[in-house]
Amino acid sequence: MAKSNSRKKANSDAPFHHPRYWPIWLLFGLGWCVAQLPFKWQLKLGRNFGRLLYHVGRDRAYVTHRNIEVCMPHLSRAEHEALVKKSFESVGMGFVELAMAYWGDKEELHRMFTFKGIEHLEAAKAQGKGVLVVACHMTSLELMLRLFNETWPCASLYKPNNNPLFEAYSTAKRSRYTTPIPAKKLRGFLEHLKNGGSAIYLADQDYGPKHSVFAPFFGVQCVTIKRPPDYLAYSGAVLMPVLFGRNDDDSGYYAEVFPPLENYPSGDEVQDATRLNHWVEENVRRHPDQYLWQHRRFKRRPPGEPKLYER
Repeated sequence: MAKSNSRKKANSDAPFHHPRYWPIWLLFGLGWCVAQLPFKWQLKLGRNFGRLLYHVGRDRAYVTHRNIEVCMPHLSRAEHEALVKKSFESVGMGFVELAMAYWGDKEELHRMFTFKGIEHLEAAKAQGKGVLVVACHMTSLELMLRLFNETWPCASLYKPNNNPLFEAYSTAKRSRYTTPIPAKKLRGFLEHLKNGGSAIYLADQDYGPKHSVFAPFFGVQCVTIKRPPDYLAYSGAVLMPVLFGRNDDDSGYYAEVFPPLENYPSGDEVQDATRLNHWVEENVRRHPDQYLWQHRRFKRRPPGEPKLYER
């Protein structure tokens, strides 16, 4: 076991020109090439890649089917199947949008970007308040981080990648347009808010039972973060939702910031979590195919309720 651990450490410490990293460098090179293409070509390439993912990623296709089935039971069978396939096309486009975020031309990207609601951020700044901007996992998230931050600087929490090259390279790229803070360094994130900064926070993932409650998401009990009220109490910041996505006519992208939530926090953890889920739902309803349905959003269930991903 000691030999295995030492070998693993030696591999992780290998210089980035080591052959084990060559496939990742090749991937970065392909990403750079994709980022130089015209937007219409990028759309076509991304969607075709998503169609391929749909056929080879059967487990993720099953998760996507189940998520849409329980969240949107009103859809007909044909509508359901069409949304699943469009969702994978959007996931494929998400990989292209990641390349656009890392290597895309700034002027070209911002010609395709519309930002609404900046007056709400400016009002909070004038009062010396930080802003916790609540977002969710739409497939264009990484590109939105760049476009949003180049308009209004923010910090963002992230989970470090296990691959050292990918972690170092992606952090370097993100640092050009945001202030990336590892999720374990929450204190730095909160101090940024306390000092009047803005930060983007993803409200639609499982942060563990200690930090979550069950609250309805499209009518289904779902693990939801309960910590934002604590963050606001510590930092004195306000919470503002943002809705964003790729325009339905493929003309580009937008982000729309809304005023601070009134009577938030309320003192009721479930009620506050439900309000966060409401804004995630709003974003999904605007662009149902652009949400990351491939994520096991309902993996953890309330006591006594059946599991949703068992076949």
